[in-house]
Amino acid sequence: MPLVMSAPGVAASRIPILAAASFATATQSFVFAGLLAEMAADLAVPLASAGQLATAFALAFGLSAPVVAALLAGRERRAVMVGALLVLAALNLAIVAVASFPALLALRIAAGVAAAGVLPAATATAVALAPPEQRGRAVALVVGGTTLAFLLGIPFGSVVGDVFGWRGCFAFAAGIALLAAAAIRAMVPRVPGDAGGAAGGVAALRIPGVAGTLALNFAAFAAVFSVAAYIGPITTAVSGLTGSGVAAMQALVGVASLAALPLGARLADRGHRAARLLPAGAFGANLLQVGLLAGIAAGSLLAPALQAVAVLVSAGSLFALGPVLGARLAMLAPAARGFVMACNSSAIFLGQAAGAALGGLGIALGGLGGAGLAGAAAALAAMWLARGLGRSPAS
Repeated sequence: MPLVMSAPGVAASRIPILAAASFATATQSFVFAGLLAEMAADLAVPLASAGQLATAFALAFGLSAPVVAALLAGRERRAVMVGALLVLAALNLAIVAVASFPALLALRIAAGVAAAGVLPAATATAVALAPPEQRGRAVALVVGGTTLAFLLGIPFGSVVGDVFGWRGCFAFAAGIALLAAAAIRAMVPRVPGDAGGAAGGVAALRIPGVAGTLALNFAAFAAVFSVAAYIGPITTAVSGLTGSGVAAMQALVGVASLAALPLGARLADRGHRAARLLPAGAFGANLLQVGLLAGIAAGSLLAPALQAVAVLVSAGSLFALGPVLGARLAMLAPAARGFVMACNSSAIFLGQAAGAALGGLGIALGGLGGAGLAGAAAALAAMWLARGLGRSPAS
């Protein structure tokens, strides 16, 4: 039985279904955020400790993704996605039943490892199904599921939790994972794994351009999340906004991604060198945040407007860069796509964690403005790493 069961045109038309994989994983990763205080009170732990459930998931995903990809490198990709989503659903249902914080934390770590089997496989499958000239669009479609999670999945999870309690959030996340598994099993054709298996995946890291592309994604996420991780207090300090005002500023990240993902897809599919300029957007946005925190436009309506511009530009630059880097990795390592996509996902999650750490260090040394300066420094590194975008490694 052939692995790809559909004609090329039909197979490519199934790529949007793969967004269900990223929607499911991104939704469950932060689905409890709106009920964090209730969860902490019910489990009798400090709020800061409950917040580490998100950190545990992100670190487990980031550290395990390359290992999981290497172990599953030769496996058929649809089976990997469906199996990992089913495990993810089972873990979320187990969370509904646990009564202790240590057990919940352990299950969240396991969920991060399970999710590491979903998103890289979905991205690699999308690239395999798409014609070469549409790989950037394919990556953007998969990443678009994450955007929808922040716009729809996570907020709706909070509504469910408000009605049924915080455990209802995880039951909702389990249901989303089950639906995603069913959709992918029914509509996505079978796609072979990496021909070289685990050894081929590790060897792909030595291909010229692969390590540099992964480093660029890491630096870009660190640059943006140095500020994004502290957007609440930064927004309040600049604009005086709290509560719903901060939430509106956060929502601009989703707005920016909706506009930036199609732009990134076009840049990726055309091999456009203009993509090299994208990290400069994060650099400028972070410096604008520093200036606003230093008092420019203080007390005027211009302050929140300029801060909104900074958030839009920073997030837009990051999301436009994503399809470019995903398509480039697929081109550089066609025989090890699953592994390099896993490494790319790892770079994203570890970049977020590193950005939060950098921002915290900057704040400790220089106040809130230090987060912007730390982000600007990471953006400079990303600008240097981006010099090779738009040309082949040999050119």
